[in-house]
Amino acid sequence: LAMELASTQNVAVPVPRRTAEWGWLEYLLQASIQTTKVRMRAAWSVANKRLAVECAQRCRGLLQLHAWVPVSELPNGETVQEICHNGFSVGHAGVSFHIGNVRLPGTHGYGREARMGRNVRSRSRGLPQGRRLYEFLLCRVGVGRSYLIESQQHAEAMELPPEYDSFFIRHETSSNSIDDDNFGVYPRHILHHEYIVRDASQALPVYLVHFEFDPEEEEKIALPLCDNCGVQAAKLYCEADNASFCPACDTKVHSVNPIARNHTRVEINRRPGRLPGECPEHAHAQADEYCMECKLPICPDCRAIGSHSAGEASKHKRVPLQEAYDHALRAERQSLPGRPDRQAIEQRLVAQLDTKLIMVQETGRHVEDEIYNSVQRAVKEAQELAEDQANLHLADELEAKRQLEQAAWFESFLEDHVKSLPPEEFLESWLQHVAIREELVWLAATNGDPQDAATLRVDGSIRLTAGEAGRSINDPWGDRGKNRGISPRAILHG
Repeated sequence: LAMELASTQNVAVPVPRRTAEWGWLEYLLQASIQTTKVRMRAAWSVANKRLAVECAQRCRGLLQLHAWVPVSELPNGETVQEICHNGFSVGHAGVSFHIGNVRLPGTHGYGREARMGRNVRSRSRGLPQGRRLYEFLLCRVGVGRSYLIESQQHAEAMELPPEYDSFFIRHETSSNSIDDDNFGVYPRHILHHEYIVRDASQALPVYLVHFEFDPEEEEKIALPLCDNCGVQAAKLYCEADNASFCPACDTKVHSVNPIARNHTRVEINRRPGRLPGECPEHAHAQADEYCMECKLPICPDCRAIGSHSAGEASKHKRVPLQEAYDHALRAERQSLPGRPDRQAIEQRLVAQLDTKLIMVQETGRHVEDEIYNSVQRAVKEAQELAEDQANLHLADELEAKRQLEQAAWFESFLEDHVKSLPPEEFLESWLQHVAIREELVWLAATNGDPQDAATLRVDGSIRLTAGEAGRSINDPWGDRGKNRGISPRAILHG
């Protein structure tokens, strides 16, 4: 596929291995599938310049998200070449994109419908020893403000209101799952958001990825089960008891007497006796240092006969691997330098939208009472007006909450599972995690503070009005994706 793309319009550009771009893609793939059993074999940048310009113009100011699309499940029977050259063919039904967990056959939680994330039912290519090869497109989707519906059938039967950019389908998820096949617990935070867009310029194919999944490989992010209850994931290790405990059992076991309370416990990833991890270049050797310039773990062989044995690399600053590991653990608890705390911003936005929802609802009830006392026939129109305004703020609030949930999903993957990796693998994953954090901040909508709630009032001859501060009468909608208000039926004459 990539060779055909490259030969036609020079669209596909290979992503070099052992680069930040390669590492970012592989980490995003592992975080989405929630396993370390996947390994990228090849990746190409397939962003078409014309489509990228159209997408940038259409999605300016909108929330944009990454979505994995299996090549064998491309919509409307289209090929990768057609999509990369011409974009998605949306039609009236639109195109559906899934954000969050991706479940492959053989991964934990596969086959439980939408409650454990999106199931990939497409065929994969067989490889020796039971491994499977998959082809996915990574797309960037501008979802903006979303209209909440229950199913795809609802989207097919209705028009998208002009104030919205996409449909959003709510999927109930289940996070109570224990791994029965291996000794450990898989990530439990499930994210499954489904959006439907009807504008082709809102979806941009960015990368074509070939990756390998080996169901027999050891799962490195599966946490051990608690030695006390045998049900929950162990998060703490007690050297005195030589046992691992979940937080609840740790509190229970170590509160029985003063001696137990004095036991020193450490996070499970800091338990003694853990090997630092294999060198990425010399699998037979244990890494013991970290190159601060190459951002790679190195071993004695690297310094003696390998990449850091001669030339400029031999002069690079190196630190003990454990020191670099401890520094990265401290850094992941801090906000990105020079950037605001995204979760704090979204929490503040949710609180502001809650307040505005209350204002709209209270004002709506007051107006309803006044209109009902004057003209009973206006009550129904007032109810619809208040509901329209509330729905707009509710849509923004739901989007803010979904952004919070996505951020928590990535951070839980790091906190609960990636930190259990050996130091050299953690350091590489941490770099990619920081990159994803920055990408999420960049992709998030930057509309600033929520719009002021429209003021509803009964005025003289009962003319019900609703408007936003600064909106032009000649241009009631403003730029699409920016200061959009409610529909024209918000103006009611009595």
